[in-house]
Amino acid sequence: MRAALPFLLLIFAAPVGAQIWDGGRSAVREVPVPPPATSLVASDLGDINRSIRDGRRRGDLTRAEARELLVQSAIIDRLNRQYRQGGPIALNAPALADRTLALRGQVDAARARTK
Repeated sequence: MRAALPFLLLIFAAPVGAQIWDGGRSAVREVPVPPPATSLVASDLGDINRSIRDGRRRGDLTRAEARELLVQSAIIDRLNRQYRQGGPIALNAPALADRTLALRGQVDAARARTK
């Protein structure tokens, strides 16, 4: 029986040694990156800027209001460019869409106010 024990250990150790270990890389799953939504933000900003210009022409917005809204639009556009280049905003992409929606709401509210 004592002579059979090393033989049994070799029989069971051979399949274990034959397994391929990849260093644990197969256990790590990569998170799929969603496609960039920069074209949607860019087209929304184009619509928002057009609405600001139309509001200024029709007298719905004062010059100061239009300037402030255009500055906010430029900030969002800069963040959108950073997103496309993989900058710091890429980690918080939903914030970019939220800021665009908030700006659209501000423009609509400012134009709807009675003067």
